[in-house]
Amino acid sequence: MKSRRTLILAAFLSLTCLAVLTPLAAQVTARAGTQDKPVDTKKLLAEIIGDYEFPFQGQSLYVQFTEVEGKLFGAPPGETPEEIRPVEGKPLSFDVTLADSGDYYVLQFVRNDEGVIDTCIMTVQGVVVEGHKIIKSATVS
Repeated sequence: MKSRRTLILAAFLSLTCLAVLTPLAAQVTARAGTQDKPVDTKKLLAEIIGDYEFPFQGQSLYVQFTEVEGKLFGAPPGETPEEIRPVEGKPLSFDVTLADSGDYYVLQFVRNDEGVIDTCIMTVQGVVVEGHKIIKSATVS
């Protein structure tokens, strides 16, 4: 009699777990499906490229992001651009190790409320600096 109760209790607990875990698994699968959506690299780079200003300790660092043959490059004006590689699994994250100094940079681009990429959060040696895309106004003749 005792083993029959144990068997019924085990079956009940198994069914309860299935009832709880099945919807959770469906949610995880649905989220994973949206995250695994392929990124249109060309479109993403077109959104990112431009000039960004990074204010830090009363000064500003300007970085120009450009696209060459489907790859993102960046450097301050007048310096040799370096390839900035995408971080796998994070569509708006990039990193680069500078050839001359060996400094490692992580760049996280951010969309504003309208869905436009206008911010870049740069992390180097534990320092985090937020930069903003410089919007060039059209000149009126």
